[in-house]
Order: sequence, then C-alpha cells, then structure tokens
Amino acid sequence: MGFSIGDVVAVYGHKAHIRYVGPLPPNPFGKKQKVSQTGFGVEFSDRKLGDNDGSVDGKQYFKCKLGMGLFVTENRARPYDEKDCSATQLQAAWRSYRARQAFQDAAAFNFWNELDAFEEKDALVKNRDVGTPTLNTIKKQIHEQSMVDTLEETNERDQASYLAVPGTDANRGSAPPRSRRRSSTRRSFGRSSVDASSISAENIPDDYAGPRVKWPITREFCLDLVDHYRDNPDVPLPRKYALELIMAIADHYRETMKGAVVEVEIPKKGGSRLVLVGDTHGQLNDVLWIFYKFGPPSATNVYLFNGDIADRGRYAVEIFMMLFAFKLQCPSSVVINRGNHESADMNEVYGFAQEVRQKYGGFMYQKFQEVFHLLPLCVVMEKRVFVVHGGLCRKDNVTLQHIDRLNRQRPCPACPHSFEDTLMFDLLWSDPQHESGRGWSTRGADCIAFGPDITDAFLTKNNLEVCIRSHQVPTNLRGFEPVHDGRCVTLFSASNYCGTTGNFGGVIIFEANLSFEIQEYMAPSLEEIQMLHSETCAATQKVFLQTRIKYLEMQAKRQHRRTAAARMNEQIIEKICKMICEKKTDLWWCFFNMGAESGRVTPAQWREACANVLGRNFPWVYLMKRLHVVEEDGYVYYNEFLNRYRVEFRPPKCKHLNWRRECIARVFESIMSADLSLKETLMLFDRNCDGTVSFREFNELITELDVGLSEPQVRILMRLITASPAFNAAAGSIDVAEFLGRFRVVYSHVINDDKRSVPWLQRALHCIGKAILADKAEAANRHYEQQRQDGNLGPDLNTRRRSSAVRAVALFQKFKDYNEGGDGYLSYADFVTGIKRLTIDEEELGFALTDEHLYKVAEAVDTTGSKRINYLEFLQAFHVVDSNSNNSAAEELWGQICTAIFQHKSSIRRALHQFDPDMTGKVDSEDFRSALVTVNTVLSRT
Repeated sequence: MGFSIGDVVAVYGHKAHIRYVGPLPPNPFGKKQKVSQTGFGVEFSDRKLGDNDGSVDGKQYFKCKLGMGLFVTENRARPYDEKDCSATQLQAAWRSYRARQAFQDAAAFNFWNELDAFEEKDALVKNRDVGTPTLNTIKKQIHEQSMVDTLEETNERDQASYLAVPGTDANRGSAPPRSRRRSSTRRSFGRSSVDASSISAENIPDDYAGPRVKWPITREFCLDLVDHYRDNPDVPLPRKYALELIMAIADHYRETMKGAVVEVEIPKKGGSRLVLVGDTHGQLNDVLWIFYKFGPPSATNVYLFNGDIADRGRYAVEIFMMLFAFKLQCPSSVVINRGNHESADMNEVYGFAQEVRQKYGGFMYQKFQEVFHLLPLCVVMEKRVFVVHGGLCRKDNVTLQHIDRLNRQRPCPACPHSFEDTLMFDLLWSDPQHESGRGWSTRGADCIAFGPDITDAFLTKNNLEVCIRSHQVPTNLRGFEPVHDGRCVTLFSASNYCGTTGNFGGVIIFEANLSFEIQEYMAPSLEEIQMLHSETCAATQKVFLQTRIKYLEMQAKRQHRRTAAARMNEQIIEKICKMICEKKTDLWWCFFNMGAESGRVTPAQWREACANVLGRNFPWVYLMKRLHVVEEDGYVYYNEFLNRYRVEFRPPKCKHLNWRRECIARVFESIMSADLSLKETLMLFDRNCDGTVSFREFNELITELDVGLSEPQVRILMRLITASPAFNAAAGSIDVAEFLGRFRVVYSHVINDDKRSVPWLQRALHCIGKAILADKAEAANRHYEQQRQDGNLGPDLNTRRRSSAVRAVALFQKFKDYNEGGDGYLSYADFVTGIKRLTIDEEELGFALTDEHLYKVAEAVDTTGSKRINYLEFLQAFHVVDSNSNNSAAEELWGQICTAIFQHKSSIRRALHQFDPDMTGKVDSEDFRSALVTVNTVLSRT
C-alpha cells in the first residue's frame, strides 16, 4: 500500500493522518457500485471534512472526533506536500465555482425559458379569444356601415338628379342639402392615402449615400447592401427601394411557388455547400457574422433560413432586405422557410410591426405580411432531410403531399380545428418531447409536443432520414440540440438571444453528398464586426484573420456568459411583476378565499395562491425571497403586496378624467338617492339579516344596480371596503354598519362636495360632526352590545379599538338615537332636536347656531330633497375621513382599466389599425371609442 498507520498524507488536498489500514467497512461511501476492498481510515488535522468518528454501523475501526474521520480507497491518499495541497484546493474551489455558476445559468435559463413560453402562450390565447374576434367584428361593422353609406350616397344623387330638372324651378328656394357627417369608419377604412404608386414617386433623400436599386438586381448591389447595413445599420434603405424589393420578391413567389413544400438540391459543383440557419429574430450581428465566416449567398453557397427572422431584435427589416436582394439576384442562393413569427399576431406583440411602421409606415407592413403568406412551410433537402420551423403534426400518416397541398397563403389559424388548419399550425408551433406519443407543449394554447415515435413514423412514412427544426433555444444553451436518437435536431442561430441568455448560435453546413458539420459561434457586436472588416481589408495574412475571429468570438462568449444569469434574473423579475400586475384581481380573490386572518396569509399559502393563478412551473420559493413578500412577523400582507404592482397611465395632458370619480360615486349616490329608510338600507346590503355584508351580497347588489362595473372591478371595490382590521376574513363578511362606513370612506375620496361650498355651512357641518362623534366609543359599544344580544358576536374588543370604522358605527347608533319616530328616517325636526342636545364649540364655529341655521343644515344634508334625511345622507354629511388614507377606489378602478388595456394592447392596436390604414398613429375619437367598445364586448363574452 505504501502507507502505514501514523503517516501524514494528503486526502482531497487536505492534510490527514492515517489511523487505520485494512479492509474498508461495508459500503462506506453510501453507494451501490463496487469499491476497493482495502483502503485507509484517516483523521483530518484541522477541519471537519469527514463523516464519522472512526466507527461505521457500530463497529469501531479507530478513534477520533466526530466529523474528523473518513474512509478512503488507496488511490485517494497521496504523500503530503503543502504546495500540492494548495493547488488541489484551488482547483477544487474553481471547479466548485464553475459548477455553481453553470447551475445558476441553467436554472435561470430554464425559468426564463418557461416565462418566455408562457408569454407566447398568452399571446396566442389573447389572439384567439380576443384579437381575432375583435378584428372580425370591426371588419363586419365597417362593411355594414360602408354599405349603408353607399346606399345613402346613391339616394342623395338620385334625389339631386330628380330635383335639378333642366328648365324647371323645382329647387328654387329649397333648403340646401343637409350636411351629414360621414362615418369615420367608412372614411378611413380601405382608403389609405399611401399606396404603391405614391411610394414609387417618392424622391430619394439627398443625404442618402447607400446603394441604389437598379434592375435587374446585381451581385454588386447585394454586396453593397451588406456593407451598408454593416456600417450604417440605423440607416434604412429608402422606402421606394424597399417597396420595389418586396413587390418583386412577392411576384417571384407567386410565379414559382405553387405548393407549401420546397425541394432543394445542393449544387454538385466542387466546393458547393448549403448553410442551414435557424432563428435569427432580428439580430443583424448574427447574420452579418454568418456571412463573414461562411461567405455571402451565391449559386454555390446556398443559404436556407428556417423561419423566425422577424420580431424581438431591432433589425429584422434589414435582414429581410438582404435576403430578398440575394434571392432576386440568384433565386437558388436563398431559401426562406416561414416561422411562427412571420405572422401578424406575433408581430404586433414582439416588435416587428412597430419596427416596420417606424421605418417605412403601415402600407409596407401589409406588404411584408403578403410576402410572409407566400413563404413555404417546409423544405426537403436531397429527398432525405426534412426542414421545418416548428415540428411535426398531431395527425397520423401525414405525408409531404398533404403538406404541399395546404393553403399557405393566409395567416396562421388562431383556432386549429380542421385537418388543414392543424397541419399548418403544428408545422409552425409544435415542439419535440422526450416521452413517446403526443402531449401538450409548454407553450399551451393548442400547441402540441411530439415524441420520438412520432418522429420515426413521419420520417419512415415519407422516406426521410432526419428532421431539422428551430423554434426554441436549445436547453443546453448551445447552437444545436439533437433529440429522438439524433433523428430530430433543433438548430438556433441567434446567439446571446435577446441580449440576455448567453447561448451560442449555430449553423449546419451540408456538402453535396449531405455530409455535414455544425459550426457554433458567439457573434460579436456590430461595432466589433465593423472593426474586423476594416482589419480584413488591410490584412494579408489569413492566419491572422482566423486568430482574430476566434479572439472576437471568445471575447463575446466571456462577456455574455459572465453576466447571463444576472441579466436573465433581472428580466425574470420584470416578467413576474407584469404577470402579478395583470392577475392582481385573481390573486386577491384567491388570497381572500383562503380563510386566513384578515389581510394576511402564510408564506405557504402565498406560494400556493401564486402557483394556482400564475402557474406551477415557476420557483415560488426563490421568487418569494426576491420579491421580499414576507414581513418580520412571518406573514404576507397581501393587500400591501398587491398594491406594489399597477399599470399607470399618466400623460402630461389628459382631459375628462372626472369619470374616474363618477364610476364609484355612482354606486353610493344611486343608493343614497333612492331615499331608503334605515331598515331598507340595511336589508339592501345585509340580505340574510345576519348583521354582516358578504362579498356575495355586495356583488348581487352591484349587479342589480347595473352601474357599469365589471366583476373584477367589483372585487377591487370590495377589497378596498374590506381593508379594515374589523373585517372577518374567515367568515368572508364585515359588520354592516362598519361596511357602510368603509363605503363612505371610499366614496369620500372620489367626490367634491360642491353643494356645501357655503363657508358658514362647511364650518357648521364640521363642528356638528365633531360634536356627534365626541362620544363615539360609547355609542359604538352600544351598537356592539345590541349585536351581541341579537346573537351576532362581531369583532373582539381589541379589533374594535383599533378599527377606524368605529366612527361609522357611532354614526349608525346616533342616527337610531335621533330617529324618534322609528321609521328609519330623520325628519328635519328630529335632526334639529338631536343636534340641539349636543355641545357645539361656538368659539371654533364663529357664531351661535340658531334653529334657522340648523334647518338650513338639514336641507343641505338632504341631498335628495325629500324633506327627510336617510341614513346614507347622514353618513355622507358627518363621517370624517382620515386624510392620510391611501385607499383610493377611483385610482384602483382606473388601474384595473389600465391593466385591461395593457393586457390586450395588441388586440386594441390591431383594431385601431382598421381605422388608420396609413398607420399614422392617430384615429378619430369616435373610432377609438368604437375599438375599445368592441374589445370590451368581446372580453365580456370570454
């Protein structure tokens, strides 16, 4: 063995003494694999690096302190050398650091990827449930209105023709034709002031120094365009030239593309190859880097782009322009597959629509959509390799003939039901899975996942060998990822995707005999590519260039991978905050129904609620710490937590915001104006007469009043009203008197008491209110005592003392005290008699209150003018509101409306575009209202 008992050795880079030599204890490592039967028992010198005290399973092999002993095989013990130990520990620390970093990167990416898939699912669902129905409804309304306007115009012309008979005086002295406002819908839809002819007539800007289009397109122009975008990426090709390229490429596809499948053969000429490129998502630096490393497209250097060129990045337009130019110059040099992001519904959400409109306007965006609808859905290389953006289909026995006959010249179906729709949808949207068969993809919303048996069946059925697809960042953060025993390969070419993930990009280079190699890279920035091009022009040594390329890729790799986890974690928090904001009402309802103490839940309940509402695939323990939701007492106060997140709309100039107040004031005032007695008012809210108001009772009342509040808004209102320590969350109800007080508090934040603007009257109301509430504690206790005698226990004593609603309870009791007739109303005489019993501070008031003053006060309190005062009028007049209260119902309801608009902004934007064909960004106010009303109508049905 070489070592004896007492020798000093190094074990795992740490100093230890041998205390035992011989057969090792049975399975000392806790593992099932075979281990050497002989070894050492060692005692570490200075740290507890072991796992025993020299004994195993009750048998003592040697003695040492607990945690200092360890059994190791012979090869783990080495002669002790201090320098070697230091080096070993440094290596172990570095490997541990890299392992932790790799784990953090992988965990952050998995979470980020889950959220990204969730957002795509959300976009699909909103498009299916809201966007498409809204668009169809508006188009139908526009068509119907257009028909009506056309008929009216025809009638007017006929009438004018009838009246203006030559040689007669029939229309002398008649009234001039009535001016009729044309529908803004008819005026705007389909009547764009920008069309192909007007763009073709545009002059090229004088300061434009880039390439100029000449027909036919030359290779020189294509290379100049690449140089132009490399050196001036923010200088777009003039709109006139861009339109020429788009219309030419559309004509080319119409003339040459009959089916949805393209068959590609790699040129047989020596040195020919095909470069297969995955998603690039507007990342111009990746495309330029690919062209730099592997050469620009040509007849012998063919490029196949597998979809998802659009969206996310800033330069998708430039990538399309380059590819269109090369394809027009040499049609065989470029093949473009359609991806799920070559689609209007995704473009509105992920940025391509805004990019095109900003650079070229709305007409050009529509032309891009026409080209997208002409792109093929898949490519078959050499009759052996199937290239598709998404993946395989949910239907069995699908053949290439089925795919080729698809009607591809249309948007991707929002709700795939027919055989044809499901094929098209799945080719663009499906993902592979490890399990056999088919399942639902994490993208949800009708997206499927296919297993290895589905891949084998499809390839065998169609005499193919492999399926290459793109559509998602490989989970290994490389440029490619083989699955299904290598028969399905994911290829992704956007390195450091979205400037966040730190992944590699990749391309597959096929030779003529289908031999291939996979090249991975980390694309440098545009600025670094510009510098490299300058060096290339001046350099003569190829070795230097290759070294420089490797250096730039390594530098980009270190730069992006070092901070990838931090960037992803930052975006994760942003995405989660957005989800919480959008689902705030649902989260509150879930918290509210958990039966915990008022306004708070345990961390476990918080995690369960978030998982139920937002999704179970997210690490809620980690997020709970990052969001700092647990207070010092160990609870989550969910009202305070939810109030952190809101969608705000604060333009510098905004008129007509009074409706914010009116939407809540209408509820209180509609009840107050009904002039109900006290008993009737209580029964209106407390329908089962148990002395409390539940959410169900309140919701029923608001529904019956039909005040225009949606159920989420009713929940917001109830949340504000029940935000009181006296609220009994376990019972889901609140004392009716306290409820009405809270209702008044909420109402008071959204009204202006203009009716009582007379100075002396304001002072009188203030002083009378103070006098009424001078003994509020005693009055409130009488109310609670009566509740107890009636069998309603109500809140405990501590809750009563800290409840701000005690003022409301006192007013409730005082109203009953003053109501001498017992009919639930205060006559003016009752009111004056009750007030005269009080001690009014006339020094503060500034004058002596007479009966005449008090009757005028009564008239002011009687807002309904019924010559009597109901309870809500009394409450409205004398409930003093805490000026520090931040429970603003109007702001909360406004926030809910802003959130709804934010959630469905893509659907609203697409609806507004129907009224703005020029994409000017402006619509008539009536058109804007029409779009919002239509979206709201669709939402009410979902």
